[in-house]
Amino acid sequence: MNPFIQVLVDDLKHFSSELLASGLHGSQQVTAGIGSVANTTALLKSIDVLTALIPQLLTELQTTDATRKVMLHYSASPKQAIFSRRACDYQYDNTRKRLLPAHWISIVPVPEVDVRPMRWLLYLIELQETALAKIHVRTTKYIDDSLRIQQGDSNYAQNDRATLLGMRERLDEAQTKLEHARSTLLRKIEQRCIPTATLPDPYPRSPAWTSLRRYAQHLIQPDEYLPGFLHGLLNGTIEIADTPYLYQRWCGIKLLQAFELLGWVWHKDPIGALFLGGEIRLHKANVRISLWVEPRFSLGKIHPSGFSCREVLETHPDYFIVTPGQGGWDGFILDPTTTADIDVRRGKGKYLDHLEMLSTVSGVATMRSPKRAWSAAPIHHTHCEIHDSEGHEGTIPMHPLHWSLQPLIDWVVDIEGHALAWGNLLQY
Repeated sequence: MNPFIQVLVDDLKHFSSELLASGLHGSQQVTAGIGSVANTTALLKSIDVLTALIPQLLTELQTTDATRKVMLHYSASPKQAIFSRRACDYQYDNTRKRLLPAHWISIVPVPEVDVRPMRWLLYLIELQETALAKIHVRTTKYIDDSLRIQQGDSNYAQNDRATLLGMRERLDEAQTKLEHARSTLLRKIEQRCIPTATLPDPYPRSPAWTSLRRYAQHLIQPDEYLPGFLHGLLNGTIEIADTPYLYQRWCGIKLLQAFELLGWVWHKDPIGALFLGGEIRLHKANVRISLWVEPRFSLGKIHPSGFSCREVLETHPDYFIVTPGQGGWDGFILDPTTTADIDVRRGKGKYLDHLEMLSTVSGVATMRSPKRAWSAAPIHHTHCEIHDSEGHEGTIPMHPLHWSLQPLIDWVVDIEGHALAWGNLLQY
């Protein structure tokens, strides 16, 4: 894997492997390490593998002698039989002065299918149901929050909505697969069946059951074994978000870490917002600020942040920080780019012209623009770069391979000072 992408993947994985998934954005195929599969992706693939095996597993239980239930049959004939281990099955022969077998034992198939493998299979299904339930609740909340924020009439907004609904449908489909597998299994058993974690003994020796046994450890201990299994299943190639979006999320976690180092705290899980867009509320000294991830501003509509779009139909910065300000709220924009091109980085200043908010000055209503619209880029600088005389536009050097936190801290300190000054003033 490209060293640049590898650092992004490692840092994002350390924060949350969910940030590696494509989400609302494009994806790419890369050769990656075994830990680079998002947890949700891994679980959904494991459910696909397990549920696809079940019809063959049930068929083999019913049609293969090696997997059928058997019973021991005692007879006086040694034909197709073996010696018994019971003492009562031997008699003493006075003529020959030794013990001779009176009964022999043979193994006879029973028409009834052995339920022990099915009980273990039901246990594996329940493990997946439990894991899916946790991820379903968490991811559905991420999706619902993003649907509320990503509203709009543009084609981009409609595509994002369709992608989010598709993600929810994929979770529902996995749940339906497990429910169908459970009901199919119970119909075959036709009796009360209690799941068991005990491996059936004897274990069925047919091909599908042999495959399941090799795969079972990945289902029972997914955190430890499943990424490696999927890495092999996918021939070492996995699907992750495109590099620009990995970089964008990487900048987001670095931004959060900078605020955290300065004493700001958040009380709700930020992963959903970083993954699919939304609001992260930060608190310090009774002052609250909001970090909006990929907010969508549409012409003629007021965004929940209080800002609205002007001059263009829609605009969509990556990170929008809203703080207390004079007569209202102030905005600070950070829009990462993977290019070092100065024209592209200067172009981020467009948000100063495209966004506005109703404010008051001396009791008179006015419209105000964001305070700053900066880019973040993988450039080799040790300090921030200013693009205009007043510092409204600029670039924070954020290179994964030559990482220095100080430039980002310097930028965040300015925002913190502004937020705390106005936030504390407005409390009196």
